[in-house]
Amino acid sequence: MPRQAKINDDATDGATVHPAAMNGMSEGALKGFISEYEDEQGKIDEIMRDAKAACQPHVDQQKAIKKAAAESGIPKKPFGAKIRERSLRRRAEHVTDDLSEEQLAIFAEITAKIGDWNLFEHALNG
Repeated sequence: MPRQAKINDDATDGATVHPAAMNGMSEGALKGFISEYEDEQGKIDEIMRDAKAACQPHVDQQKAIKKAAAESGIPKKPFGAKIRERSLRRRAEHVTDDLSEEQLAIFAEITAKIGDWNLFEHALNG
């Protein structure tokens, strides 16, 4: 089971919570929701650890590729910057994938109103 920080739920910092701010929720219900949420976070953390372990050989190969590129005379920082840029471009190409037609129209309007430009134009033109 994933490690979790121990929290003293009984500790107070002297602050008083007004009953109306809790919307009538009982202390037990609140602790139950927090516990349930933290259990789910523990599952996510475990999945992420497993994924990290599965990805490690690929990460190691990427490091070897970067090293080989550097050893062949390609400057490290510009090469790394280009790799990051291409990764960000691939991610940026999909930011509107989940938008409806109406949402896409609003997105286009926002883009036009703020005079948006190519994501990386500023890096190339100073």
